[in-house]
Amino acid sequence: MLPNLTEDRPDPKTVVLAALARLRAAFPLEARLLAAEVTVRSAYAQTLRLWLGATPPQVSGFSTETLTTLTNLDAIVPGTNGIGCYPFSAQSTGIRVTWPAGTVNAMCAIDALAIARLAAVRTHIDATCTGCGTRIAIQVEENGGLNHDQTELARVLWLPTATTLSSCSQGLCRQIRFICRACPEPESGERFTLPQATAIANAFFAFQRALLASRDSAA
Repeated sequence: MLPNLTEDRPDPKTVVLAALARLRAAFPLEARLLAAEVTVRSAYAQTLRLWLGATPPQVSGFSTETLTTLTNLDAIVPGTNGIGCYPFSAQSTGIRVTWPAGTVNAMCAIDALAIARLAAVRTHIDATCTGCGTRIAIQVEENGGLNHDQTELARVLWLPTATTLSSCSQGLCRQIRFICRACPEPESGERFTLPQATAIANAFFAFQRALLASRDSAA
């Protein structure tokens, strides 16, 4: 009798849900913003809208109090090139995402996969393998899904974060990268298929779509 090879394979849905729970625990962005004042959430939504136009928001466009509050929540990352706002980075990260509005940097691999559904447009991701430097190009559909031909292009690697830093952009995000299929399995960390990583990304950032929709309906 042949062995049942599927018995040793984790259920894909279970993998996604476990990783999503771990990501939310490591970076409770949604919980922090839902507990924030309405004015803070409004400023956050304004920041997201500017990024959806591929325009990095500038510090001068916000009050010092608002910037301080959002920075302390690690909801934004102010810098010399503008205000980063997950999934968007105002600094170069080596992961570029292009859509009709323009080209931006993503905070990490999972963040890059989330932008298509958030912007409701098809996006093109241009990155390099964290293991060997091979170029990786991925197209994500406007509904956040992947065409069948895209599913095996690469994997997403989540390495352990050695230190705890004040900003997720400097810690966790730097450990979630794209890796080509040819590179060997890492000794530590976890590797996700592109469909799994995309499902995690879309679920993690779903609150942003809801927030923008509520702001638009109230306008």
